[in-house]
Amino acid sequence: MEVDRGTMGSEKLAAKLIGYARFHDHHPIPAHLRRTSHAQGVLPAWQQHYVLFPRLLFVLADTGEQGARQRIRDLHAIAAGRPLVARMLTRVKAGAALLADLEQHGPGAAVWSPLADASRPACGAWEL
Repeated sequence: MEVDRGTMGSEKLAAKLIGYARFHDHHPIPAHLRRTSHAQGVLPAWQQHYVLFPRLLFVLADTGEQGARQRIRDLHAIAAGRPLVARMLTRVKAGAALLADLEQHGPGAAVWSPLADASRPACGAWEL
């Protein structure tokens, strides 16, 4: 879970999403195995820590509703414009929500904007 209180620019928020995608895709393959068939059997690095890749939740606060909605649009643009991120989002559940909406309605309410598909309607955290 990332909580953004408006203290970083959209670029840094986007960089965090890209960083998660890089971690999701990283396979620690020794240099001598990179071009061999043995490389195909190497598990992603994240599987050393998790059984499943964690759900990515971005909670946006202290930017006002318009600022938070713009940040969600920025995250959607990164998801659509970066193949590495788009590929990760086909396997990893991710969404963004405004803190005020979470406080008012709760995390199970339709307050989460799925990052994988900007056209998909808001949903509960468990439906991402």
